[in-house]
Amino acid sequence: MPNQKMSKDKLLRVLLWVSIIVLTLIGLYVLKLVGGKTLTNISNAFRSVFIPFSIAFFLSFIIGPLASLFEKKLRIKRSLSIILAIILGLIVIIGLLAFVLINLVIQMTSIFSSLVNMIDEGWIKAVIDAIQVYVDSYLSNTNISELINQLTTNGLSVDRLIDIFSGLIGVITNLTSSVFQALMILILTPVFLFYLIKEKTYIFTGINHVFPEKLQTHLEALGQRTDTSVRNYLKGQGIMIGLIASYFAITLTILSFFIPQFGIEMAILFALIMGLFNIVPYVGAWIGLSLPMIYLLTFHLESVDTSNGLGIYLIAMIIVLVLQVLEQAIESSIVQPLVLGNKVQIHPLLVLSSLIFFGGIFGFVGVLLAVPLAATLKSSLEYFKSLNQTKAKKAT
Repeated sequence: MPNQKMSKDKLLRVLLWVSIIVLTLIGLYVLKLVGGKTLTNISNAFRSVFIPFSIAFFLSFIIGPLASLFEKKLRIKRSLSIILAIILGLIVIIGLLAFVLINLVIQMTSIFSSLVNMIDEGWIKAVIDAIQVYVDSYLSNTNISELINQLTTNGLSVDRLIDIFSGLIGVITNLTSSVFQALMILILTPVFLFYLIKEKTYIFTGINHVFPEKLQTHLEALGQRTDTSVRNYLKGQGIMIGLIASYFAITLTILSFFIPQFGIEMAILFALIMGLFNIVPYVGAWIGLSLPMIYLLTFHLESVDTSNGLGIYLIAMIIVLVLQVLEQAIESSIVQPLVLGNKVQIHPLLVLSSLIFFGGIFGFVGVLLAVPLAATLKSSLEYFKSLNQTKAKKAT
């Protein structure tokens, strides 16, 4: 009889939660129907503030210690040291990204040009000639009035032209909005970064005081846990990027002495790219690997076309793949436990879910911030778990 009563209570709780979830979804759907445009504007406004604030929050763990170092060593005011640290940090970050992107664009352009040169020019000319002959024969057999009638019957009416024009205006508007949001991120991020470094404790204490007193203790504990988790993660991730870039810089540089047209500068460039792509968990390492593989594949195809040096680039691709597999094995079994430790170990399911969720909401910035946000979520869950365990011990 007690078991039956417990099952009924559980069933009632399940039905209650299902009802709450269904009613919430229905309410959100109705709210979207009634004020969809307003919700979109609110969402865009939230993204415009949240993205630069999140970037500044995580950068503050990197720029903050640099500002403190300037303040102590140079003996200058706190505000001036923060400004110098932000300027220096942004110069390093933008310079590194510009160096990688410019060289990447140059190399990708070279790769595409090589691929285009490999295509038989006579075949391309034959295709163009065939298209031209078809267009000429079609126009010669169809007068202008018939052509207009055909276009009209196929749906190219005045209304259709208006719809196309409206769609074009919408695309231009969305593009303008995206450019404006990007500019706002570039402008607001340094501003948020300055105040987060200078007055982080004051800001979060003020936010904490907005909530009821019963929650303030919990929020303060959550803030300390989040600060520790994010700080450890970013510190460890920076060390990991440096180690990975150094590993590939050494190995690819050695490889460059034996591979024609694969210079030392390309080895260092690909090493930097593969190190930076490690920021994106799981998939980033393999995306970074694809760049040197495509580069070597292009030269392999050229060597096949000219019958010179067959196999040398294919061997180089296999060596690069083996180097990547070795790096992943060493990283997961030795380096990560030593560098990151157990404090920032996050379950792969939580990482992948965070990548999909935050990437879908905030785009590429969400992908970059997915793991720190997942670390924050993990700290919160661990804190509430410890609270429940404490309550259970007191109850027993």
